[in-house]
Amino acid sequence: MGRLGGFDLDPFLLFTDGAQNPCIADTDPDAVIEYQMINCSMFPGHRRDGRRVSDLSIVIPCDPPPDVIFTWMSECIVQERALRIFKEAGLTGFATRPANARLKSNGKSVAVRELLVTGWGGIAPADSGVKEVGRCAYCGHLRYSELEEPRDLVSAKNWDGSDFFMIWPLPRFRFVTARVGEVCKESGLTGVLLERNFPAPQISSGFSPGRLSYYMPPERAHALGDALQIY
Repeated sequence: MGRLGGFDLDPFLLFTDGAQNPCIADTDPDAVIEYQMINCSMFPGHRRDGRRVSDLSIVIPCDPPPDVIFTWMSECIVQERALRIFKEAGLTGFATRPANARLKSNGKSVAVRELLVTGWGGIAPADSGVKEVGRCAYCGHLRYSELEEPRDLVSAKNWDGSDFFMIWPLPRFRFVTARVGEVCKESGLTGVLLERNFPAPQISSGFSPGRLSYYMPPERAHALGDALQIY
């Protein structure tokens, strides 16, 4: 990955499901999932779902399920074993919230928590190609340009030193330190792939991730997002 401002990028990995993961979970069709609804007073086209206010409920298509389970919407769910391993290793930069899961094969419940990344890698540097291109003054709708240089996403001055960390506006990409990779390998953690290749440039119109509070506990999102006006 090379160096950026004297900062070695090689230790960083993506904590991901991998392209060929056969056990991607779906939202439970029998569960009621509630979202904050956002209505723009000026632009009707900005009407959208906001922060999810109910706990996530999923159906797991494989049995037995892996330690780490991803959904089609890129949420990350962990079983108790995975959470215990992370805590015992002293890994930082994450929190959890309640979640519900059942097996597709027999409906059996699985004890899980939703993993939330609270570590911070800052706003994507301008060299990455990602920049804010739109902000609605009425409802706060945010738009960003596409990613052009994945290797320029991590900035030494922006990273808070956490083992799990997020770079805005790519909240569903979970960046982790080499320590996380070591812990996963040593423990034989299943269901997760640690990739060295950062996201490929986007062939799209960019990113519209919503607000930071959609992805982090409120107090953490406030602490990071208020000054940046992305809470």
